[in-house]
Amino acid sequence: PVVEEGQADLIIAFERLEALRYAHFLKKDGVLVVNDCRIDPMTVTIGAREYPESVLENLAKTHTVYTIEGNKAAAELGNSKVLNSVVLGLAAKYLPFDKEDWLETIATTVPPKTVALNQEAFKKGFQS
Repeated sequence: PVVEEGQADLIIAFERLEALRYAHFLKKDGVLVVNDCRIDPMTVTIGAREYPESVLENLAKTHTVYTIEGNKAAAELGNSKVLNSVVLGLAAKYLPFDKEDWLETIATTVPPKTVALNQEAFKKGFQS
């Protein structure tokens, strides 16, 4: 299904500008979960545009915003590929499912050799 503007309960963004780009889809009492990371788009890299200042602070004026330094957390776990599980862990706190259900789902959906690491990453995000 397609989520219409102003209807999303929760938006997960893996970068600040991504949160800014999609915040209009959030409902009035919705939640933005944002990986506090800056990735310059090509237009910024080549100097055609400037990266907006205070993205998260400005979003917080009109939305409920929760941030996490997911890249740092994943690096601390020794594998940048678990960034998604870290951010999912934070988002899970604001969704109507038990933590144990998430951990079980991770166990059944990621490659077997990565289950423990992904579960640890999820817990790290959940604890933030």
